Amino acid sequence: MCYNETEMLSRLAEKVNSDRIIGRVLSPQVIPAYRWDALAGLLGGIYMGAIFPFVMRIARADLHASRLEISLLTAAPFIGSLLAPLWARQMVGRSKMPFCVYSWTFARALFFGMFLVTHAWQFVLLIGTAQIIGSISGPAYTALMKDIYPDEERGRAMGLVRVGAYSALFLVSFLAGHLLDAGVPFKVLFPIAACIGIGGAWCFSRVPVRETVAPAEPQKPVSAIAFWLDTVAILRHNRGFRWFAASVMAYGFGNLVAFTLYPLYQVDRLNITNTQVATLTNAASVSSIVAFMYWGRFMDRHGALWTALVNILIQCVMPIIYFFSGEWWHLIPAAVAQGVAGAGIELAYLNVILTLSEEGKEAQYQALHSMLLGIRGTVAPFVAVPLLRAFGFHASFMMCLALMLIGAYTQAVSLSAYRKRGV
Repeated sequence: MCYNETEMLSRLAEKVNSDRIIGRVLSPQVIPAYRWDALAGLLGGIYMGAIFPFVMRIARADLHASRLEISLLTAAPFIGSLLAPLWARQMVGRSKMPFCVYSWTFARALFFGMFLVTHAWQFVLLIGTAQIIGSISGPAYTALMKDIYPDEERGRAMGLVRVGAYSALFLVSFLAGHLLDAGVPFKVLFPIAACIGIGGAWCFSRVPVRETVAPAEPQKPVSAIAFWLDTVAILRHNRGFRWFAASVMAYGFGNLVAFTLYPLYQVDRLNITNTQVATLTNAASVSSIVAFMYWGRFMDRHGALWTALVNILIQCVMPIIYFFSGEWWHLIPAAVAQGVAGAGIELAYLNVILTLSEEGKEAQYQALHSMLLGIRGTVAPFVAVPLLRAFGFHASFMMCLALMLIGAYTQAVSLSAYRKRGV
C-alpha cells in the first residue's frame, strides 16, 4: 500500500509520543495540533542542536572572530526584534501562520551559504542575517499559540513539544560536537541541518489553527507610526505589563551581557573544545527536558508570572558559578541552571504576554515585548566588551548579577500588580 507524503509524515508525527502517554496529559481535541507541533519541534531541535551550540566557539577559536564580531553574533537575533511592531502591523487581519513558516524557511535556507564562508565576518554576517529574518515570526507565533492551545492546557502542551525538541537537541549536539572535533567541516554539517530545519517549518504549517484572519467589520488602515505609538502606549495604561517590561529590560540586559562574556571566558581562560561545549550543551539540554515537563504543569497551576520570577532567580546562579570557576567542568552546574531556567522562562514569557494582554491584541503585546528585547539585546552585547576591558571577567560577572536581581524584583512587582488586578 502506498501513502502520499502527508500521510507518511502524519504517521511519523503520531510516533513522537504515544497516544497513551499524551492522552494522560492533553485532551483529545488538542492532540492533532500537538502531533504536528511536536514533529516540527523535533526537527527544529535537530537543526538547532547541530548548529547553534558551536557558533560562538567556531567564530572565536576557528575563524578568530574579534570581540566586536562576537558581540554582533550575540546581538543579531535582537536586532530583528526591533522591527517587531512593523511585523505585528502587517499581521492585522491576516493569517499568522505564513509569517512563521516563510521566515523560518528563508532563515534556515541561508545556511546553504556556509559553503562560501572563508572569513569570520562572512560567518557572522550569514548567521546574523538568518537570526534577524527568523525573528520575524515572534509576534505571529505568540498569537498562534493562543489560537492553537486552550489556556488551561497551553503550558503542558508547549512543555511536551519542547521536551521532544530539546531531546533532539541533546542527542544531535553530542554527535555534532564529536563530528566537528573529528574534522567534519561546519560548512558541510550546517547545510545538512538546515535541510532538516526547513522540513520542521513545513511540518509546523500543518498544525490546525482556528484563527480569525479578518476583522468582523471593515477598519480604517492604521499608519505604521500610529500603530507604533499605540503599541508603546501599552506601557502607560497596563501597569502589570509595565513592570514586567522593566523586569525584561533589567534582568535581560544583565543576562545578555553575561552571555556575551561566557564564550569569551570559555575560550580565552578555559581553552574549551567542541566536545566540552557539547557536554555543557547536553547538561543544559537534559535539564531543560526534565524542566519543561515540570514547568508546564507548574505554570498551569501557579501562573506564568510566578513561573517567570522563580526562573529568573534560578538564572542568577550562572554568573556566580562563572565567578568561581577555574576549569571547564566547573561550568556544568551553570549549564544545568541555564537549562532549568531557560525552559521555565521560555514557557513563562510567552504566557505572561498572553496573561497580561487584551483580547485580540496578543500579537501587538508580543511586538512590544520583542521590541524591548531588541533594544536590550542590541545594546547589551556591545556594553560587554568595554565592561570586560575596564573591570575584567570576575567584576563584570558580579555587575551582571546585580542587574539580574533588579529584574527579579521588578518581576515580583509585576506579579503583585496583576494579583491586585492593576493591569
